[in-house]
Amino acid sequence: MASKTLYIGIAAVVVVLAAIAALLTMGGQQPPTTTPPPQTTTPTQTTTPTTTQKKTVYIGAALPLTGGLQSYGIGVKNAVELAVEDANKMCPNYEFKLLVEDTGTNPQQALQKVQTLYAKGARLIVGPMASGEVNSVKSFADQNKILIFSPSSTSPLLAIPGDWVYRIVPTDFAQAMAIADLLKYLGVKRAVIIYRNDAWGLGLSNAIANETKKLGIQIVASAGYDPDPKAFPTAVPEVIRKLSAALGQPGPDAAMIFVTFEDDGIAAVQAAAQDPVLSKIRWIGTDGIAYSDAMIKQVGKEMAASKMLGTIAAPDPNDPKYQQFKQEYKAKYGKDPVAYDPYGYDAAMMLMQIVCSIGTDDPVKVRETLEQWGKEGKYQGVTGKVYLDAAGDRAYPNYVIWGVVLEGGTPKYVDAAYYYGADRKIVVFDQGKPLFQ
Repeated sequence: MASKTLYIGIAAVVVVLAAIAALLTMGGQQPPTTTPPPQTTTPTQTTTPTTTQKKTVYIGAALPLTGGLQSYGIGVKNAVELAVEDANKMCPNYEFKLLVEDTGTNPQQALQKVQTLYAKGARLIVGPMASGEVNSVKSFADQNKILIFSPSSTSPLLAIPGDWVYRIVPTDFAQAMAIADLLKYLGVKRAVIIYRNDAWGLGLSNAIANETKKLGIQIVASAGYDPDPKAFPTAVPEVIRKLSAALGQPGPDAAMIFVTFEDDGIAAVQAAAQDPVLSKIRWIGTDGIAYSDAMIKQVGKEMAASKMLGTIAAPDPNDPKYQQFKQEYKAKYGKDPVAYDPYGYDAAMMLMQIVCSIGTDDPVKVRETLEQWGKEGKYQGVTGKVYLDAAGDRAYPNYVIWGVVLEGGTPKYVDAAYYYGADRKIVVFDQGKPLFQ
């Protein structure tokens, strides 16, 4: 009984093993005929396409969308938007996203907005625009390694080597030379200056005084006013009266220089136009009011009556790159770029090209490359080749000399002349000749 049972058990085991072997054999044959290999159903290139590998880089824009530089800030914002669009078409490995904050043309608000951009992840920032704003954010930027690239700050007081503030426009040392040479060209022997009592206004007015002295032009008086908008109604007319009394008598050899922004510039022009002395002399403006929509609409006729001329760093209007930018800007926004718009475009584009070129948005490495490119003039944009000096500010600048004329009784801006900084040479355009007579 025991032997028979043993044989039966052995036979059963053999049958089971045979069945298992058959199943295993069939299992090994099934995958190729019923299920494609994993590597052919989930290839790497389809589950993680190249487009999803792009790294997001935030470009901050701290610009005055309200306040005394509002019209300029809106234009620069447009230009930076255009630069981001263009950069995203050219750079395959990065997606640039623009973060915009309104500084209000206010130093305290500018600091708050740069801090906001930093909290959102922006380490590369275009702006702020006003030198007072840049001065207020400088310490925070230095401490946190935030690269500030201003499209318009020009105060010589901020020309500091080794910090994290860079400016794609020249300092007012260069603008002061242009203004002094313009005064000499016009035959001016004596002048008065009204200026905002802030970093920009004080720096430019002092630089003008130094440059005019070298040319034998006397600054009879220079007076500043509180840049707080609440103070304009009383502070600006008071300064106008002081300057009028100091100048004494009008004459073809006299001029008044406006170192103002838009809102305070309007107040200054209105007061000067009503003054018996200052209304009868030549007026000279600066980059703070160049091509201002607010100025031309509210006090354009007064500016034209005094044959106002002014200066602003500007690209060669015949440069093909600038012409292309001008066409693209107008097609997108319905108007021509003015003033700082091309500089805003180049500031943003230069930073993004550096990121794309070196393969990182590490602000330390971007800053090192920015300085290297600035020394070599490697970047050539819509404002020409960008050379930076030891303080990180634009070197070898040229200026458009803008003017205000009446056309059919309506005031308008014209490009009156071009100033070549390297040669200290003024070339008058045909449309500007009446303003130089």
